[in-house]
Amino acid sequence: MYKILNQARGLKLIDFYNNNDFHIILSNYGASVYEIEMEDRNNKRELITLTPQYAFYYNTPKYAGLTVGRVCGRIEKGEFNIGSIKYHIDPNEKGNLNHSGKNTFAYKFFDFKIEDNDDLTLVTFFLNIKDMEDEFPGDLEFRVVYHLYKNKNKMRIEFQGISSKDTILNVCNHTYFNLSGGLKRNILDHELSINKGYVAKMNDDLLLKHIEVVSKEFDFRKPRDIGRYIYSDEVLFPAKGYDHLFTGSKPLELSLYDSVSGRYMEVKSTYKDVTIYTNNISDNTIYLGDVIDSPYLGIAIEPNRMGGIFTKDGIILKARTLYNYYTDYTFEVR
Repeated sequence: MYKILNQARGLKLIDFYNNNDFHIILSNYGASVYEIEMEDRNNKRELITLTPQYAFYYNTPKYAGLTVGRVCGRIEKGEFNIGSIKYHIDPNEKGNLNHSGKNTFAYKFFDFKIEDNDDLTLVTFFLNIKDMEDEFPGDLEFRVVYHLYKNKNKMRIEFQGISSKDTILNVCNHTYFNLSGGLKRNILDHELSINKGYVAKMNDDLLLKHIEVVSKEFDFRKPRDIGRYIYSDEVLFPAKGYDHLFTGSKPLELSLYDSVSGRYMEVKSTYKDVTIYTNNISDNTIYLGDVIDSPYLGIAIEPNRMGGIFTKDGIILKARTLYNYYTDYTFEVR
């Protein structure tokens, strides 16, 4: 069951409950996941996302729940080449471009349509951008399709795009999760697993330098708590925690588990890379429940294809070629 909630400043929320009382709210702002609630092992339904109060939602530097593109991640000096043409976009972080700067998808209102079927509700967000309107080349037709399942606690986020010119495209969802419920604890005791044996190391400006085999601090191939090595020098510098790209040859498989609440989340994606960010730097954001932001309050899980910058063609999308990736999120109690 769903309903559309009209808020101030053009914000529309799609409020969805499935047959298990699993609750998701989507937003037309940034084609985003605004809120997810689920039960714990005592059948208590609570918030499991970092969801800013409305006053902190617009232009949030956290990108909480938002769709980030055309390019998520950092581009050195905001400069990139496509063929013989060099492009420059004004930097927005330490002289570099992060998450596409002021023209990011995250800060745009999307049109949308809803298809309600017997077992599935599809919410499709639309955004059409003209060539160089956002300083990137190519007329871009872009879609975010949410698959909301009525009989299982599952959500699929699918990205679709096609450009009239060669461009660069690397899109992620930027939802932060905290399975404790109601943000009552940070995520350092959450167990994380990632099927990735390689990590991209960074320089002092958080630009990717090179890929190397994971050391113990970055090895999550077997589930372990996030906080075990987070205060080690290898993790603290320069990012003050995890803000790292994990990569490998297989499609992404990841899990997050909070043993206290029993909440478990499984993530599977057609993307092969994932950026993990543990909310290392706090700001003045206030979340639902009047919880004030603090370090390590949530974990952003960002499936993407940023590892492609180390290849010959980088993250280029060829003209008139379909960009199509999806990520499944499945929730259960253990």
